[in-house]
Amino acid sequence: MKYSVSITYKDLFDDYSSVDINKLLADIPTKNAVQLIGYFLAQIHIEKLDEKLQVELIQFWSQRLPNDLKSKINSFTAQMVADKKTEFTFISNISGLLFIEIILENHNDLEQLDNLTPLQELNFFKAYLIATQTWIDKQGKILFNIKKPFEDGMDFVKTYVPSHIALDEFHTVKDFRTQFLKAKYFFQFCESNHEFKAYLKIFLDEYGLDSWSSYLKNLLSLYIRKFERLKTPSVISIEPEHQEQINFLEQLSIDINEFSKSVDFLKLREKPIYRLNETDFVFLNLNFFVDKIYQGIQFDFAGILVKHSATFKGKRIRDRVQFLSIFGDEFSETGLFYNVMEHCFEKAKYTLCNGNTIKGIIGNGEPDFYIRDKAKVYLFEFKNVFLSGKTKDTYDFEKIKAGIYEKLVENKNGEAKGIKQLTKVINKVRESEFNKFDDYDYDKSIIYPIIVFADFAFNTAGVNYMLNKEFKEHLENEKVRLRNNVKNLILIDLDDFIKYQDLYRDKKIKLNNILNGFLEFVKGYRNFPNKFTPFEIYIDNRTRKITSKLSQNTIDEIAETLGLQE
Repeated sequence: MKYSVSITYKDLFDDYSSVDINKLLADIPTKNAVQLIGYFLAQIHIEKLDEKLQVELIQFWSQRLPNDLKSKINSFTAQMVADKKTEFTFISNISGLLFIEIILENHNDLEQLDNLTPLQELNFFKAYLIATQTWIDKQGKILFNIKKPFEDGMDFVKTYVPSHIALDEFHTVKDFRTQFLKAKYFFQFCESNHEFKAYLKIFLDEYGLDSWSSYLKNLLSLYIRKFERLKTPSVISIEPEHQEQINFLEQLSIDINEFSKSVDFLKLREKPIYRLNETDFVFLNLNFFVDKIYQGIQFDFAGILVKHSATFKGKRIRDRVQFLSIFGDEFSETGLFYNVMEHCFEKAKYTLCNGNTIKGIIGNGEPDFYIRDKAKVYLFEFKNVFLSGKTKDTYDFEKIKAGIYEKLVENKNGEAKGIKQLTKVINKVRESEFNKFDDYDYDKSIIYPIIVFADFAFNTAGVNYMLNKEFKEHLENEKVRLRNNVKNLILIDLDDFIKYQDLYRDKKIKLNNILNGFLEFVKGYRNFPNKFTPFEIYIDNRTRKITSKLSQNTIDEIAETLGLQE
């Protein structure tokens, strides 16, 4: 396992306690600052971390810095690259986003320059390193006080989860393919549902568009480009005659008068673009722009519907939380999760049944999805819930654990969620309730309990481990029959069913083989850190050499859905 090591202000300068980042940025035009950091963030929008690229980026940035400083930089970089236990990092999404917030809070109207002076470049470099230092110090308060070696698995969890759950999302590159497929499901659902059809019209009117295909076409045409090493542009220029695209980008652009720092970068998620002039726009963060394809839609819809006093079943939607609950109940499970699972496994010789069908037969206490392959029974609970940025940003294990448990164990009202729901379902299986729709001797079955989730935060290493311990204890406390035939809990990101859907569908990977392989891997017999590996990383490694048709299939589907075929 390699550890990411970022270069910080304290590594190069000794005045951190007295330096004023606001003064460093005071004479640098905001337009230059935003364009520069936007460029560097665009270069790391690649699939995997690349240490060589990080070295190239710091060398590129430091060309006009003082020679003695360049010498320090080269020495630090060489030391980190030589250390086989570390992965050198200079540009990161976290540092970049924190820096952008600082730049925007110090916004000025100075005229954009063709080039910064060497002093301005030095000050800009210092300011960026200060942004890095702020989150490194916060994380370090946890990491530098850990017990070594770990006495048991929970020692690792208590250290790793609070120091990473707010940050790991920013180390990934969002996949526009999975976002597009989810968006397609959603918009098609809107067209078939009376109330959501009205919501869709309000949403499109806000953007000045006549169809959801125009919304997706605008986003995808702006995003899909050739990502070249050190040449990925962060600025997009629109010809004046393309007013619809200009208006669309304006809707996604930051309003400086309303901007302020926000937990989990919410303001930048909502508006991930900065307008330089009438026709030029800067992508502040390409991940956040990709999120607008689907992940951000539910939040955008919420804000727009609240703004326009929209109603649901005759009652006004008063806040985002209320709409997200409506979104989950009306679409995310039945309109998205069911469709994804059926697409993945409809060709397999499995018994498949969705939660609505099961509920109609046995009443309450149904799983959200059921698969049986001979004696192997897979029980799925789907959770379209999100851990709040405020909770993640506490860096406090007990508060973060409480937040996770409220979403995936039991809520504040004492209602069973996630693992407690699965326990009740397993009891129903053991009590032969499922024989009403699938006649089988369940005493001979091996049960796989699975939570499928929508929030990337639950991919954090250690979350599955912690919840499985709780799950096994709950099985004991509830005295579930034949619990030795219940496998350990598995958490799976919905995106990992979508991303590998063609491999499941074409039987290049089989559900039983991939789940058993994961459960064996996380026993950690050979390597202690394996115990905490999320399924997302395991399946990525396991399928890396298997040819997938997802990219071509998605491109074809984009062309068909958006009317781009010849």
